[in-house]
Amino acid sequence: MKILKILSLLLPFVLVSCQLDPSHVEYNNVVIPIDQKSVPETATVNTPVSIYAKAITENGCWSNIHFVFDTLAVKEYEFYALADFESNGACPEIELMADTVITITPDSPGDYVIKFWDSASTFDLDTIKVMAVMPGR
Repeated sequence: MKILKILSLLLPFVLVSCQLDPSHVEYNNVVIPIDQKSVPETATVNTPVSIYAKAITENGCWSNIHFVFDTLAVKEYEFYALADFESNGACPEIELMADTVITITPDSPGDYVIKFWDSASTFDLDTIKVMAVMPGR
């Protein structure tokens, strides 16, 4: 009986000390999927090639979408989108979109491989077959 009295006295303090409001969550430079991309299948040496990418977030807690295109090795690249996430609970039901076009100029024939990151651990590969310019064409 004594334990029940003690518990009944402590219960209001325990409930008051619990924070039921959502906590503040913030992440910077999170990899987000590239939803649309356009990569040519073929190209010619010393001719610029444009690569298009578009990323869309699912709610208004996302901001600052930006793209990164890096050279990994000769004829090997990676392309990804990053965004910041900040929430104090509910997120507005709006989409945030960004797109970009980057241009590379292949300097030798061969397969140019581009790795498009969908998340921090998954990616898609695209290949551009670059051919030498034929004399007289």
